[in-house]
Amino acid sequence: MPSWIKKLSAALCLGTAFALWSPVISAKPQPEEDKETLERLELFADVFARVRAEYVTEVSDKELIGYALNGALSSLDPHSSYVAPTEFEEQREANKREYGGLGIEVIMEAGLVKVNHAIEDGPAYAAGLRGGDYITAVDGISVRGKELDEAVEGMRGLAGDPVTVTVLSPGKDAKDVVVVRQVVRGRAVRHRVERGLGYVFIETFNNTRLTDDLEKALKSLEVSLDGTIPGLIIDMRNNRGGLLDQSVDVSSLFLDGGEVLSSRGRLPTDTERYNAKAGELYPGMPIVILMNSGSASAAEIVAGALQDRGRAIVIGRRSFGKGSVQSVIPLAKGGALRMTTQRYYTPSGKSIQGRGILPDLLVSQVKDTGEVQKRFREDSLPNSLLNPDDSDYEENYDDIMYPPESWPITKDFQLDKAVNTLKSSRYKTLLTEQSSRYKTP
Repeated sequence: MPSWIKKLSAALCLGTAFALWSPVISAKPQPEEDKETLERLELFADVFARVRAEYVTEVSDKELIGYALNGALSSLDPHSSYVAPTEFEEQREANKREYGGLGIEVIMEAGLVKVNHAIEDGPAYAAGLRGGDYITAVDGISVRGKELDEAVEGMRGLAGDPVTVTVLSPGKDAKDVVVVRQVVRGRAVRHRVERGLGYVFIETFNNTRLTDDLEKALKSLEVSLDGTIPGLIIDMRNNRGGLLDQSVDVSSLFLDGGEVLSSRGRLPTDTERYNAKAGELYPGMPIVILMNSGSASAAEIVAGALQDRGRAIVIGRRSFGKGSVQSVIPLAKGGALRMTTQRYYTPSGKSIQGRGILPDLLVSQVKDTGEVQKRFREDSLPNSLLNPDDSDYEENYDDIMYPPESWPITKDFQLDKAVNTLKSSRYKTLLTEQSSRYKTP
């Protein structure tokens, strides 16, 4: 068949599909903009036919159309994409399978895998493993000479499957221990007393038990601090986000009802509002949130809510700025469309997208080199979604506090500033300044 017939056929197919897809347009004379759209669809058919017939290597129609769809979607924003039927089905099947682990946190020490912490309700703890134990072999294969990831790879597998680990406990002979893998969520929160104050570190929001674990951590701190937490540091540096419901529930612990965030789409009817539950745990307790350019999504929701509502001072560097919502839409012919459908807004009506959360006190973790370093954030991504609020939101270089030259590299400068702020009148001053910037409806 001559190539021009193929091109014409493809154009007619696309034109027919467009007419069927837009019955309103085909039922009446087409306005000029619709004619232009049809001409561009014909252009696509022309290019498609030429690539299929003349490209240096053969490309299947399925691949070419998939590339075209993803090219179009990725030009809108970096988080929208087309998922082919086979890949979509594989993803759904993978999500159904439950992978298990042993419930231990490990490090590499002296060429062996050292158990740093064994989760109390995990399978390894039930089998007798404790923090300080060493694992010398997995299913009879020695871990010596291996990188940590390679050494623990054999411990991962499907939930319900057993694995034999050789354990060396201090003062005891090595022994083989059989551990049955389970789905283990890991510790959602780490906590400690920091110079007379409460400190909690939230690594991720991808844990359905996060809020429960945080409550337990706070109760533990309360006991350690003789019944009262005089001030709390919530560390969410490099927290990439996770579950939306957990961000709302965590915010609820420190808010007495009211809005946590809203997600807004193209139409007013697309707006959804998420509110905190009534009855905060520690009314009036001073709170500082630590953030940096690696803090994103759910972490930004919590920081934005507590900042806007006057419940916390944010210290650190401007956050990542991931403030968009992606919906996964299954398609009739198979596959799915992952498409950005909404933006996140803080209670004062500020969009997080591309801007992130700007700290009340700008503090650097590293010393000043005299050069402005470009940090990787959402607005660094190709075709990142623009924020409708285009007012200046960059950090003022002159406002950033840097560690002095004599500051030890092993000491956490941002944490030190958080502690000092909570223990001084600076906290109330920053809260007053904050209230003039964020007007919550």
